[in-house]
Amino acid sequence: MRRGRYHLTSLLRILSETQKLSFTWIESVCFYVVCSLPMAFAALNVVQQVVVDNETTFDAYGRNVSSIARIIFNFVESSLWGFIYPTSVNLIVLLYCFLCRNFCRQINRITRDIRECRVQNFTLSKQANISAQEARIGDLLHLTQRVFSVPSFLISAAHFCSCITVLGSLIVDSSTYAKNYTLLCQLVLLFLNGSVGLLACLWTAGGLPLAEDQMKVVFRRKMRERLHLFGKVDEECFQKELMQKPSFLISGCLIVYFQRSSILTLLGTILTYTILLVTKA
Repeated sequence: MRRGRYHLTSLLRILSETQKLSFTWIESVCFYVVCSLPMAFAALNVVQQVVVDNETTFDAYGRNVSSIARIIFNFVESSLWGFIYPTSVNLIVLLYCFLCRNFCRQINRITRDIRECRVQNFTLSKQANISAQEARIGDLLHLTQRVFSVPSFLISAAHFCSCITVLGSLIVDSSTYAKNYTLLCQLVLLFLNGSVGLLACLWTAGGLPLAEDQMKVVFRRKMRERLHLFGKVDEECFQKELMQKPSFLISGCLIVYFQRSSILTLLGTILTYTILLVTKA
């Protein structure tokens, strides 16, 4: 844990020295939504225990307290539990997605630079500069993988199990939740938390190999145009180096690989396990 914190600090320091780190408006909205989840769960829990159950007294640590004290106690307790899960987990997911989107923007910036560069100016020095930028991003991606390998796997497993459990509970106890809307809202929030967290990891981290493949395509096209114009074959060293390198694929403990093509597979797996749980129940 201490080593991961050191690597994360180093990664953020390197990124802050080279560029301005700031949230987009979508990321800002996601941050505020994540921070408001504990209060939402706490409010639903208070409504369930105080309004729906209609209890006027409450036993707290051996003392009988009034309904107002019960509301305050339940709200604070539920807020703390909500901060532990899912808010703290979602904040890690948000940071992970923010870093992945940042790297995607850097790769897209290199791709745009290659596309807009004239063939005459696409010299060996320009190619060397592009190769150096790509290697620097690769080093930062390896550092990101070292930091988030274990957390991303544990978070994915937790969200996966949460989605299966909530779906199975909704199907098995559908009559109960149809009469109790507060419990239904809590389950819906839990399911949205797990599913959106998984989709965010798969979509943002899965965009990295796609962006890198697009950069290679543009680089190859530019080299082909330069070859047709000047007929120089001695400038293909950087092209061979770039093309022979496999696209970086982020994973969780080398078990879960984050690709956009895995979204449908994950959806089918969740539905399959949910059906199995319902059948066993």
